[in-house]
Order: sequence, then C-alpha cells, then structure tokens
Amino acid sequence: MRVFLWILRETGARDVPSFDRLRQVQKQIREEYGIPSIPSKSAMGNVFFMNDPRAIIAQDWANPAVRAQMHLYPEIPEDGVVREIWHALKWRKDMDLDALSPMYHAISAHYYVNEVARLKNGNFVVPIRWLMYRGKVHADAFVVAINETGDYEAPLVRG
Repeated sequence: MRVFLWILRETGARDVPSFDRLRQVQKQIREEYGIPSIPSKSAMGNVFFMNDPRAIIAQDWANPAVRAQMHLYPEIPEDGVVREIWHALKWRKDMDLDALSPMYHAISAHYYVNEVARLKNGNFVVPIRWLMYRGKVHADAFVVAINETGDYEAPLVRG
C-alpha cells in the first residue's frame, strides 16, 4: 500500500493521504459500516467468531442493487413449475404466517396482514399472506361480509 501511495504522489495525483491517515480512515469505515465479528465459545471450549447476521441483513436491505434481488413474498409461478425456493408450496401454504412479510407497501399506503383493508370496489378484506403472481402483489384474504343480524363473517378467499 505504501508503494501504491508513493506511485500516486509521483504521478501527480492530488489529495493523496499519508499511509497512517489511510489506515485511520479504513479503521473508521470498518467500525462504522463493517460487519462485526462476534466471538463465541463452543460446548467443547473452542473459540470461534461469527459475523453478525443482523448487520449483514441490514447492509443487504440498504444496498439498492441487492435489495432489488430480494424476494419478499411467496410467488405463484405462471407455468406451475417450482424453480426457486419462493415458488414452493411450503412457503405459500404451510409456513407460519408470522414468519412471512407482514406488510405490503403500495404507492400511497402500507397494508398489513391481519388488519382490515378496503378494496377499490369498496369491499373490506383481512389479508393473511402476501403473494406474487405475474409480477404483481396479491393476497390470500378473508372477505369481510356483514350479515342480516349486523355480525360480520370472513371466509377465506384467495386472490
């Protein structure tokens, strides 16, 4: 690194830091934005280090290039062929609903599972799971219907 900095200075580059200043900045960047390693001890007494998964996930969400590749909702493939994990029926049918994404962000509002939402046609539903189909977000939901006695009923509807 010292040679590289020397070459930069010799070729006329501006604002080339000293080696010590470069190391200070690198340390500061690592502390502020780096992934911390968490020391752990196994049952046998062996010491090992583990990268903090919370920091890894936070950096993935903060990076627009990575964020665009994330699949937040189970997907129903148009041809019915399961090619990816998010296509699997287990994710769409059997998985604990609390482990799936609780919110859908529309352009002007946030919609949450287990909360009443109003559709464009005026009907009310209670979404329980968000799904992707043909590139758009859909929901498995209970339609809220009021019967003659004024009570509500909510049978499950997929869509």
